[in-house]
Amino acid sequence: MSGAGAKRKKTDKTLVVALSGGIGGAKLTLGLSRVMPAADLVVVGNTGDDFEHLGFSISPDLDTLMYTLAGLDDPQRGWGRRDETWTFMAALDRLGGETWFQLGDGDLATHVERTRRLPAEEVSQETLKEVLRRAEDRLVRGDARAATTLLYAVVESPRYAPWKDSAAYQNAEFLLGRALARGGAHLSAERYLVGLLARGTDAPYFVPAHRALVDLALETHSYARLAEVLAGRAGGTLPRDSASEVAYLRGRVAYDARDLAGAASQFAAVERRSRLYPAAAYFRGLVAARQRQWGAARDAFCEIADQPDKSKVAFAVDGRYFGLKELAQLALGRIAHEQGRYDEAYYFYFSVPEESEYLAEALYEASWSMYQKGELDAARAFIDQFDRLFPRSPLRVEVAILRAHLDLRSCAFDRARSGAGDIVRDYAPMLARVSAARRDPARTGALLERLLAPGFEPSRDEDGELVALLKVDARFRELAALARNLDADIQEATVAVSAWRALGDAARSQSVTRAPSSPAAASLLEDVEGLTAAAMAQGRVPDRLGDLLLDATLLAYPTASAGPYAAEAEASLALGRRLSALRADVTVAARELGASALAELDERLRSVLGQARLVQIDGTVGKKKKLEIEIGQLAAGKLPASLFHKLQAEGVIGDDEEYWPFEGEYWSDEYTGYR
Repeated sequence: MSGAGAKRKKTDKTLVVALSGGIGGAKLTLGLSRVMPAADLVVVGNTGDDFEHLGFSISPDLDTLMYTLAGLDDPQRGWGRRDETWTFMAALDRLGGETWFQLGDGDLATHVERTRRLPAEEVSQETLKEVLRRAEDRLVRGDARAATTLLYAVVESPRYAPWKDSAAYQNAEFLLGRALARGGAHLSAERYLVGLLARGTDAPYFVPAHRALVDLALETHSYARLAEVLAGRAGGTLPRDSASEVAYLRGRVAYDARDLAGAASQFAAVERRSRLYPAAAYFRGLVAARQRQWGAARDAFCEIADQPDKSKVAFAVDGRYFGLKELAQLALGRIAHEQGRYDEAYYFYFSVPEESEYLAEALYEASWSMYQKGELDAARAFIDQFDRLFPRSPLRVEVAILRAHLDLRSCAFDRARSGAGDIVRDYAPMLARVSAARRDPARTGALLERLLAPGFEPSRDEDGELVALLKVDARFRELAALARNLDADIQEATVAVSAWRALGDAARSQSVTRAPSSPAAASLLEDVEGLTAAAMAQGRVPDRLGDLLLDATLLAYPTASAGPYAAEAEASLALGRRLSALRADVTVAARELGASALAELDERLRSVLGQARLVQIDGTVGKKKKLEIEIGQLAAGKLPASLFHKLQAEGVIGDDEEYWPFEGEYWSDEYTGYR
């Protein structure tokens, strides 16, 4: 083309690129092929679902596309070849092989030939290291599921068997255990990590796997079981660091069993070089405090709390240390308070940083120490800060009664009586509701379901105010998270049951759709599925709803006793039953913790209400006594200081002056007359 006025040559060729995936993509491509020249059509098929099965390379979407364009597809099923036979699958089923993915005899020939033509994937240490790099990258980004998929393909593949004894392969096993643990699959993670321990203490990943299992024990509170697993898997003497960690777990077991002497002995066996030494020191302090050995307790807590954050310390510091340091500061404050050293208690409470999750406790206890010492203004300042920062804290009822005591001690009797009256008005009905809930298991369950809900935030209704006062520990939060995960797993298991049955019916009848046993059963299943979805959306899944969902599925689509995928459907059903039973156990455990929290709240409210009524009485008596003293002083010719100073000021002002700040009011007639 030359010259400014030259025209672009028009082409008659139009190239169309079609993206094809699944049955729908194959049918779209077939339609396009019938309305345009083949040379003008480019099809990009989906290979994202390609996988290996029974040693063959399987490309489901490419095969469906190929069979459809060749006129070999099965129009009823939409996938596979027309007039397919299943001799191979029947023989494989009799041998106990994997039959979850159906391979017809003609289809099998496609996979055999594809596998033969494809070059064998070369596996080497370099490819293994590349997989590890990708898996670690996904773990760092928080994608545990993707990391698990990559690592599982290494650890469970026979292609990597020649490198099973290499450090890279053991790293893959270790990372797989970590990824599974991070994803909540604790038992599976334990299996791979314990397998690393079986290699012996000289293996390069023995100590990292041992530490990961200790972390798993701490996360799941499985101290006793995993302590014995760790001690018995070494095949010899444990490394010193690993022995310290086992001693710490055994110390937790003894402490929970109230064996204080045994706990102290185990915690003392944790070496200073261990990463768990600060935690062991903290528990040594707790043991000594429970035995009222204040000096030993103080020494143990000071060992943690007196270390500057940026100094080089003589023990390991990790993410756990700073939380332990704040707990140790609180504990030191409580010990000083117990011994009447209120300034020292104030110092330790004041050392708790503002961003700490324990700041509410520190403010309340600092205020109490200052009250005990008689520093009422300082105590009131701490309470004011507490109310400003933590208006919905479970401690607010204790703070309210402390404020009433402060007013009483400051001789502000009217304010003390008013504050005590507010406490009785607000919390006496709540005590009645707590007592009623403790007598009614259904009521207790409803309250706990609110706590189990994801993203729980206390509401302003009566139950919300009650739940906001409950003190629940970390174990309850962990059970709540586990219950939500189990609810999702039960729903997935139910879907799996239906899917396996549909596949079995399709294999038997060559139809991908299956009619329910009756319209009523189908309607019931639909209703239960709707209830389950609504319950999960609200985060309140009633007990045994999982069983109800499974039963409704069985009623609508009864299980075949034999045939393709019957075993898989039964396995999914059994898994759903086990998950539902575990969900019930989790609910029972959560209710036990919730019942303890309700009992504690009942005791706290009774104590606070008793104190509030005493404050009302003391406020009335104090005001009466104050008035008697003032009357006696007036009778003796002594004016109160507040009245004396005012009268003194008014005695020296002129007729055209007024007392400031003005406390009265202007009378218009007097003002006009004066003018």
